[in-house]
Amino acid sequence: MPQWRESQLVTVTVRRVPVSGVSVSVQPPGGQVALGDHLVLSCAVAMGTGPRSFTWHRGGSGTPLGTGPHLELRHVGDNDSGQYHCRASDGDSVAESVPLNVTVLVPLANATITPGPLSHQVHAGDPVTLRCAVQVGSAPVNFTWLHNGQEVAQGPILELGNVDVGHSGTYQCVATNQLGQDGHRVFRALSPELALEVTPGTPWVTVVAGVGGSLLFLVLLVAVIVGWHRQHRLALRKQQERAPPDPPAPPEEGEVLYTHVLSTERAGGPPRVTSPQVTYAELAGSHRRQQDPSDIYGNML
Repeated sequence: MPQWRESQLVTVTVRRVPVSGVSVSVQPPGGQVALGDHLVLSCAVAMGTGPRSFTWHRGGSGTPLGTGPHLELRHVGDNDSGQYHCRASDGDSVAESVPLNVTVLVPLANATITPGPLSHQVHAGDPVTLRCAVQVGSAPVNFTWLHNGQEVAQGPILELGNVDVGHSGTYQCVATNQLGQDGHRVFRALSPELALEVTPGTPWVTVVAGVGGSLLFLVLLVAVIVGWHRQHRLALRKQQERAPPDPPAPPEEGEVLYTHVLSTERAGGPPRVTSPQVTYAELAGSHRRQQDPSDIYGNML
């Protein structure tokens, strides 16, 4: 029958396992959120015993953003972008996670088209350049050009080359940016329409940007017409002033032309009037008659 013997007692001391393997996860995945979205960061520890505490930090700031295994941002702003990390401690040891980058994407707004060097009128055949830009929005931004609703080009600049009638129509640009590489959320900004009209048979291309452009075109047209009318009237008036007076009407047939001459005699005394001398001529005609010079003179008296 076997016999049992006891050994001496051995004291065993169990110490805490240091904290290690600290990591950060984020929801939504990838750390990309749109302005105003909800963001949650979580901190995990792979190894460690005993009670643990957590603090959250962004960048190199030593001031904690929060405590606990989770950091929640309910409405992120554009200033919430940055690198976040957490620190875990069991009271005796401290471990820090690898930073996680959070990107807050600003959706696009206020897309506009700029005619570039283009004014309201250009000569037909000249190159036309249109540019698209957005007032706000996070990069990268993609641009798509539409002509009469159909996609025609990509990029922020549209070069039309030598314009002709075929370029007439409406143009718009569509600006987009997206969350994540897979584009699970895409934001769009559509510019106002720009109407491009190429008038056939004339060397002018008229660009009308909405009602304001049409009104400006009408005002310029009226001003040109009024100015031409005034210049035409002024030239006509000057021409009339330089023209010679109309010649006298020719005498009618049978009309008598005469000249009444008074002669004076002066011989050492006061002048006196002698008998008048009359020179006359009568045009030939159907009503021609003989007339004595005395008759003419008598009629004059």
